[in-house]
Amino acid sequence: MTTRISHVGTTFKTIALALALSAVTATAASAQAAISEPAAYQALYPYRDVLNNGAPTPAAKLVLEPPAVLQALQAQESGIGVVHVPRHGARRAGR
Repeated sequence: MTTRISHVGTTFKTIALALALSAVTATAASAQAAISEPAAYQALYPYRDVLNNGAPTPAAKLVLEPPAVLQALQAQESGIGVVHVPRHGARRAGR
């Protein structure tokens, strides 16, 4: 009877060890490829940089601006005319 109990204990230890090893290797393997398909990532997140771990691009700042700023920037870049771009924030005293 003693040999059967020790055999069950050894089998349990072996199974526990196999589960622990598989959990460690599965975690390491899943962390390797964050972006497997760059074109699909770029299609889903157009204002994120694929090569820079998803950092915001310069176009991401423009999306957050009000429409008046974007229209003024378009007019200035196209050469239609000089347009006043509204600025946010307080002005300095003494100027």
